Amino acid sequence: MKKVLAIVLILIGSSFVIYSLIVLANCFVLLSSTEFNIVGIGYSIGTLFGPLLLIAFSRWLIRKGVKIYKQNTSLN
Repeated sequence: MKKVLAIVLILIGSSFVIYSLIVLANCFVLLSSTEFNIVGIGYSIGTLFGPLLLIAFSRWLIRKGVKIYKQNTSLN
């Protein structure tokens, strides 16, 4: 049962990383657009912090999943 939990944590963390990278790519597109104004600056700053925090949380999830998986496989 712990192996399933570990795999689920790894998959959720990986999907969060992929989603965050997509959002960061969209932010880059906004920053490099020609219609960049003060509203775009505020939006892009807000769009940068969210995905970076999500990536940090995702790394924690992936590490926790790998740790649980390794502990479970070393005992069996």
